[in-house]
Order: sequence, then structure tokens, then C-alpha cells
Amino acid sequence: MSYELPNPTNLRIKPVYNTGDYGEDLVIPLVFAQASNINTLTPSTASFHQTLHDSSLPIDDLQLLASDTDKCGQLHAGNDTNFDKTFIFTPDMTAWIYKVAFTIGFGLKVSAFTNGTINVGNIRIIMTELGDGAGDTVLLDQTTDAGSSNLTGTGEQIVWFHLDHVSPVKVNNGKPITIQITTQVEETGTNTWQVGMLPLFPSISTAIPKLWITSQMELHAHASLDHAFPIWRDEDNDMKMDYSGIPASQAVT
Repeated sequence: MSYELPNPTNLRIKPVYNTGDYGEDLVIPLVFAQASNINTLTPSTASFHQTLHDSSLPIDDLQLLASDTDKCGQLHAGNDTNFDKTFIFTPDMTAWIYKVAFTIGFGLKVSAFTNGTINVGNIRIIMTELGDGAGDTVLLDQTTDAGSSNLTGTGEQIVWFHLDHVSPVKVNNGKPITIQITTQVEETGTNTWQVGMLPLFPSISTAIPKLWITSQMELHAHASLDHAFPIWRDEDNDMKMDYSGIPASQAVT
């Protein structure tokens, strides 16, 4: 029987991972510097609210500490102005993000009240991959009811906000990701208020030792094949190979 050596140009190598070797939960605190427009809220006298998911209380991997302090800081943008901050980070590897979760404390303070009602309203979060001149890609744009009730006088409100996004998105090495977080306060009548983020906030109102939570973003990330094996990228998807091995523009679903 004759034997012919294989033609190397016809060989295809498809790298795979041991599923126990990858996958990481990254907890990123949402912190920023601010020297003005800072209020001190008193949890023991504030109203407390928590964003529900399907009428249930969401749980997640949280950064916690215990303290009996009865004060927390609110970072806001001024009187009668919605909170609006944009954070940015740059991935150091190409990866699939299978879950993005936000756990954020928001505080509302009504410092002067004449009539009407006011509450935190909605929270809008937009994640965008910057294309560096090649066009930006919106990865997430979601507006969520914070689940707060109306204040009908001067007072303070603390909201434990949570959002889960579980539609997989791909991020790319060296392409920055921006995260814009804004409030959409709902109000009627005449009053003066401040709304803002609580970098650290309590789980209960009573002035006793209790758990405090860091406002944070959590990413469940898996390194993609083209991150680990750049020389083995699939240059076309005629064989419908793993999307992680081809440019997003060539993906077929």
C-alpha cells in the first residue's frame, strides 16, 4: 500500500480549553474622587428600598464590611441635578463576558419641600466599546426602575440597586470600555433635592453593627481562544467554527 505524507496546508488545528482552567469573577469597585457636592446621609432615619428581580431579592458576590456607623457619604452633582458619571477601563485580554452585574447604592436627599412627590426613579446604564476611529459598539443599554417610593417631605432615601445582564458580549484587548451611569429622578411639585451614588452603603437602617456594601461592577469573564492562541485564528467561518476565533464582523449565527 502506498502512503502519501499529508499536505500541511490542509491541516486544521482547533484549540480547546480544559474548562477547569479558565473563568473568573472580577469585582471592580465604582469609586471616584470628588471634593464638593457631598452630603452625609443618616441611614437610621432614611427610608430604605431595594431593586427587585422578578419580585425577588437578588443576591451576588459582594464586597462587604461590618460597622456600626450611622453615616454614609452621598456624591451628587448639585441641586435638582441627576447623577451622571462615566467610568472607563481597558481590557488587557480578549475575552467573553458572560455576565455583567451592577450593585450600586443611590441616595436621595430632599433638603427643601413645598409640595408634590419625589423618588429616585430609574437608573440607566450604558456600556460602550470605543472603536478608536473604527466606530463604537454599544454592549449594554438598559434602564431599570430603582424600586423606590415617593418622598412627600424633607428626608432621605437609600436605594440598594442591582442589575444583572447575562447576554454574552466579547471585549477586545486594548479597546476601552466606558460605563455611563445616570439617574432619572421622578418629581412633581416644588422642592429642592440632591441625588447621587453612595460608594459604601448599609444593608439595613438601624444604628447597630451591620453589613456595608461597596458599589461595584462584577464581570464573569472567560479568555477567548484568539487571546490564548493568536496564531490559530480561524480566518473564515465556512466551517462555522467558534466565534471567538474570528472577527465579530464575520460572525454568523
